[in-house]
Amino acid sequence: MRKLGWTPFIVHAVELKPLSRSSILKEFSRITGEGPIDWLVFMSSTSVDAFFDILRPHSDNLPSAAGHPRIIAVGPMTREALIRHGVQGAVVPEEYSSGGIVNYLSKFELKGQRIVLVRSSAADNHLSMSLTSRGAVVETITIYRSTIPAKVESVLDFLTGLEKEQFRAVLFTSAASASNLFSIAERENPRSHLIRLMSSTLVGAIGPATAERLRELGIDPSVPRRYLIEDAIEELVKKAEDARESPPALS
Repeated sequence: MRKLGWTPFIVHAVELKPLSRSSILKEFSRITGEGPIDWLVFMSSTSVDAFFDILRPHSDNLPSAAGHPRIIAVGPMTREALIRHGVQGAVVPEEYSSGGIVNYLSKFELKGQRIVLVRSSAADNHLSMSLTSRGAVVETITIYRSTIPAKVESVLDFLTGLEKEQFRAVLFTSAASASNLFSIAERENPRSHLIRLMSSTLVGAIGPATAERLRELGIDPSVPRRYLIEDAIEELVKKAEDARESPPALS
């Protein structure tokens, strides 16, 4: 953002809390104990790091029944995280989203295929339900919980900045961040107040799930063609600069 001449303001609307090592190990052992895994799907770089950090010290004790699953990364950053952990050859769908994963896997016969999703507690069930409807046997390993932060100062500062019209654009990078921001804001004012404040800014969503949640909350965001932070920022910057030459700040 700074390279594009913008000033970033980061709102901490999500706090990630890893689940206990013992509970993750127990769940992974249960899944691998029931037979080989055909597909292992990672939904974020954070889930990759947590997964391997937890499992690597115990690799000698884990059941060998995991087999040799094919690996899917939801996007380029997730694939890069896998490479850092020594995993090569992960597939990235054309569309960096749950829908993109469904589209990619739909090319294969999924009946009876065991698919394990590694993700956070904030993820919805759409991906799992879509794959199950195609005959797959889907398991989920929840690596971390996504919660409202204990400290909400940055959210309150953001709301004050909205009141003062300090922000030209707002980019939501997850559905959880949208939900949490509204939950915190509604402690002070009704939802309609936040919607009114945000009506004077450009609002972007990183992908379709985030956009859908925002629409449910009363905001209609733009979504980049590729679901990447870089693309989302560039789209918002272009829209703002088309309207005015000198943007103040991007949240």
